[in-house]
Amino acid sequence: WLHILLAILWFGNSLSLAAVTIPALNRLPLVRQQEIGAQLGERGLRVFDIVAPTVIILGILRGTVFGSIRDANALLGTAYGLTFLVALVVAIATFLWGRYVLVPAARALATAPVNADGTPTPELDAALERAKRLTVLELIGFLVVFTCMILMRFGL
Repeated sequence: WLHILLAILWFGNSLSLAAVTIPALNRLPLVRQQEIGAQLGERGLRVFDIVAPTVIILGILRGTVFGSIRDANALLGTAYGLTFLVALVVAIATFLWGRYVLVPAARALATAPVNADGTPTPELDAALERAKRLTVLELIGFLVVFTCMILMRFGL
């Protein structure tokens, strides 16, 4: 249950940011968006540097020690094992993507210059577009893992 709870926190945070938090922040002046975004990012980093690896470790334990994957044949020779392996690889890749690609992009967005009149500079516009693209890729990773979890529930 802890694996599921923490996974909901991790995936749900990304969905909530994309659907609620970021659209709400977009209504604020740019400098305020950057201030709040930086605070959210730093707090999130501290939380998800613990949550995401814990989800992955508990998933490995759930599939092996407490699950049906006991050997390489079960991992590579069954539909369940292959689905588990895809979920594991994509979960690790999604964590690393968020940590080492998306976090620096978010920091660049938070520190990009703003024009004196409060309008975005070309650097800020570019940083925003990059962050949007990178976030979509992270969400795709989550959707792949989520789909694998559903498939594994049905033995696939």
